[in-house]
Amino acid sequence: MSSEPTDPVIVEAADQQMFVFRELTREDGSPGRTIAFTDTNVRPLSYQALAEAKLHKKLTIPLEWHHSKIVDTDIGDLDKTKNYNLKAVLESEFTSRAIGLVRGGWLPSALAATYHRTTILVDRNVVSQIISRFDGGKKVGSEPDFLDLFADQRVRINPLLFVMEGNTREIPTPVLAREQLEEVVAKLTVALPSAELVVGSESLNGALGLIEDTRAGMGRRQQFLLRLAPLIAAPVSRRNMQARWDQTLSIAQDCGVQNNSLVALAALSSVAVPNGRSPAKGLLKFKVGYCDGDAYNALADLRSLEILINLFGYFPDEPAQLCTADKNLALFWTGLQASGFFRTSDGVTFDMDPVEEILPGEWGEQWRSLFSV
Repeated sequence: MSSEPTDPVIVEAADQQMFVFRELTREDGSPGRTIAFTDTNVRPLSYQALAEAKLHKKLTIPLEWHHSKIVDTDIGDLDKTKNYNLKAVLESEFTSRAIGLVRGGWLPSALAATYHRTTILVDRNVVSQIISRFDGGKKVGSEPDFLDLFADQRVRINPLLFVMEGNTREIPTPVLAREQLEEVVAKLTVALPSAELVVGSESLNGALGLIEDTRAGMGRRQQFLLRLAPLIAAPVSRRNMQARWDQTLSIAQDCGVQNNSLVALAALSSVAVPNGRSPAKGLLKFKVGYCDGDAYNALADLRSLEILINLFGYFPDEPAQLCTADKNLALFWTGLQASGFFRTSDGVTFDMDPVEEILPGEWGEQWRSLFSV
């Protein structure tokens, strides 16, 4: 079935969430219809949908739900014993400054959390949004945003990324990490007291362990970005693209950075997309005067994607999202078209099929040829 533009409401119902979908007034002037359903399976949105979305304005996007069970409706001819696929244009009063990155794409933050017990990894910018928008679980401010729906849900938030990134633009010390954990738990508890914070007695040790596990790789990748930045901070002309592409691969090899890593792909995208318009270039924060702190912040963002990928591989049956307000990071994720997350003895493997906006035409073919046998 399909519908005209609508506005959503998410309601907790026992141990599941009920999605109430209210249609706006119809073209003939009659009242809009209402459908409430559970067992929702919202299809993630694509790179193109994100590129076109006006996230800071009232959001209009196409949505699809698969195999949903209708529990209440004023549409008389619908059989409630059946499951339905629904298509609709979501024309909402909400903005969506926080983007939920999920397996297969993205969704507005609250829609990405409609699966029961979804773990929400929040980065620093979203933590800042939460503490500025909520006080004691009550919404503050007049402009509605999808993030506001967190006040009405028992959201499950993991603040690990906040702790791991730190606030000094470099790898945090154990003392700073402890301070960051205490700070984020205190602030989120005040802002959203009904939220379940995924923290415990071993949370700090877990964060410190991940920091140490990624320290060597962060160092190599940081040197890679620092050496590369002077070559591609300015837009690369078409006549110099091949030379810069080759230099990027050479520097990566010198620094011990694998060609199939996210940072290498982001760097190659920064070279290959004309006029510096790749979201990867914004993600890597390349500019004149590029410094250690710029490289560290970029790598912390990429590490958040790597952690998300590992969650998909190690816990395939547990829903998770990375909630971010960084559109470049979100565009890069959706542009990867990552899939096939699989746990092996050496970690998690996955496939990537970058869209044209990440690696256009021949450059995509060149990148794929790096891994051909």
